[in-house]
Amino acid sequence: MKFLFFVCVPIMLFSQTYMAKIEPFDNFIIYAQTNGQIVYLDKNDETKVVDKTIVKLDDSLEQKELAGYKMQLRLYEEKLKLLNKNYQKYLQVAGKSAFEKDEKYYQILDLKVTIENLKIEIAKLEDTIAKKHISVRNLYIKQFKTNNGDYVTAGTQLADAYDISSARAVVFVSRSDYENIENKKILIDGKQESATIYKIDKIQDETMISAYRVELLLQRDDFGKIVEVEFISS
Repeated sequence: MKFLFFVCVPIMLFSQTYMAKIEPFDNFIIYAQTNGQIVYLDKNDETKVVDKTIVKLDDSLEQKELAGYKMQLRLYEEKLKLLNKNYQKYLQVAGKSAFEKDEKYYQILDLKVTIENLKIEIAKLEDTIAKKHISVRNLYIKQFKTNNGDYVTAGTQLADAYDISSARAVVFVSRSDYENIENKKILIDGKQESATIYKIDKIQDETMISAYRVELLLQRDDFGKIVEVEFISS
């Protein structure tokens, strides 16, 4: 009599382990968008999360010009009202030729053009003034690159900043781990935590030609730490 013996071997689903560094969710280089002398910059803002204006450039000249332009605009608009009013009366005067009436109308058109050009100059000045106040919203200021009193030009690097409201980690996964990756558990250092997939590159990486770039979103603040990442099938 022959006996058949079946050995029950558990089926193990193996996954690869990837090394990744915990990084801030995003990083920024803050540049000057216009020229000017720095009149406010607080070095105490370094290594802190701030929600305020961090750099101000001198805008005193632009403010004076803006006030002058706005005064001109008010006067020109009052003048336009008078010209329009007088023009309507002029049209009612008997004996005035079409040429004379057109001359009066051309004065109104010229003034309208002047007013529109002035509005453009005001908008440009307001834009320049706005760019001289550099504000951030809940960003970690790592380091300022300039000092109070420095004269900067457009494009000058002012500060390095980070969004540390959450963290991210980038891994380059194999083809086998990439397949159905959205439905796999994510283990960080062997433990399941609140890590989620933020981005998946559907095209293999140009440098890591046999891997796919996957970006994870994590609720951590131990930036710089190297961790092990695994993707486990449910």
